[in-house]
Amino acid sequence: MCSSQQILSGIEAKAIEADGLPDALAQPKGRRIRLCEMGHWCCSVIGTCLTHDDLLVVARKWNVHIENDARTFDVHGFFARKAGEPGDISRAIEKLLDGRYGGLIRRVSNTCDDEKLVDFWNTAVNDGFVAGAYWAIISHRHVPDELRNRIFGEVHMMSHLLGGTARKIVGAAAELQTKVDQMERRQERWSSQARHALQVRDSKIASLQDELARSRTRQWARSAAAPGTDKLSKLNAKQERALIAARTRARQLANELEQVKERLSELRKSRPSRTAQSPAVIFDPGVGLCGKAVLYLGGRQASVPQITKAAEAARVSLLHHDGGLEQSAHLIDDLISRCDAVICPVDCINHQACLKAKKLCKKMRKPFMPVSSRGTTTFQRALADLASRWNTSTASAMEPRQ
Repeated sequence: MCSSQQILSGIEAKAIEADGLPDALAQPKGRRIRLCEMGHWCCSVIGTCLTHDDLLVVARKWNVHIENDARTFDVHGFFARKAGEPGDISRAIEKLLDGRYGGLIRRVSNTCDDEKLVDFWNTAVNDGFVAGAYWAIISHRHVPDELRNRIFGEVHMMSHLLGGTARKIVGAAAELQTKVDQMERRQERWSSQARHALQVRDSKIASLQDELARSRTRQWARSAAAPGTDKLSKLNAKQERALIAARTRARQLANELEQVKERLSELRKSRPSRTAQSPAVIFDPGVGLCGKAVLYLGGRQASVPQITKAAEAARVSLLHHDGGLEQSAHLIDDLISRCDAVICPVDCINHQACLKAKKLCKKMRKPFMPVSSRGTTTFQRALADLASRWNTSTASAMEPRQ
């Protein structure tokens, strides 16, 4: 493979505009348009319908050498140019696209009505099938140029919106990483305090045991010398009670340490990965959440109106419980049975209520999402995460079988 500069020099610097397909594509040579006939449209097809890993698979199959310093953009540019040239690489990419999106291609081939084609595209966008629908429509000759140009423009704008979303995700990840670092430092302080408390406890227990042994020895000696005295027995009873209290406190410290470790583990699981790829399709959280009921467990009463507005914007039915601060914890069972998911701010909730909700969600097989703070932005990100889960589940169920 050529260097970065050579790859880029092989690509024509054309402005991205929806001015229709090249003249060669208008010739009636069958119902499908070959990838090598699409000219500068190949760039949008490669960028929208294939991933970087897909391009690497094609490169390995046809022995295309990728330089170590080649950027993702360089690889994209090379394959966009090769896709527009008749040859093995163009045919391999076309075969990969036809095999992956065969079901959607057949649906477009059997749809000749313009309004039905528009409905097909809108449904595909809402359901997250932009890549397959774009290839199916752009590669059929019977699709009107007006609809083709409109779809090209929408896909072009999606790339801009995706860039903005990616920046927000990176910012949110950095913010969450800062909070996780703070939690780790806090957990280390708590662990150090717990270890110190355990050392003090062990030392006190050993001291009490020694004192108890000495007291029993003195009791035996006094009993032999003056039977009937009960002062030593009272002292032994007092020491026994102190020993029991020390052991109880030690168990409480151990339980608190376990709860801190569990909260930290949940925070680590909920933060987005720094190396994760940006999503291929931008979705509206309301698409996957419409008609769902979400329980917001915990938080401050003053923040409930803002949380409610965010839920209404996402077309979510919001249930709220303050986590046991004023409302009865017995209501949590009924609320969880009525909702589809639970969002729980771990910085503002009774720990027992949080653990109870987690167990009930696991038992009822409902999503339980602990979040790091009680803010509205954090709640909105949790809704987006829920929508992504449900959209992924829906897309898997609706993907046409090959």
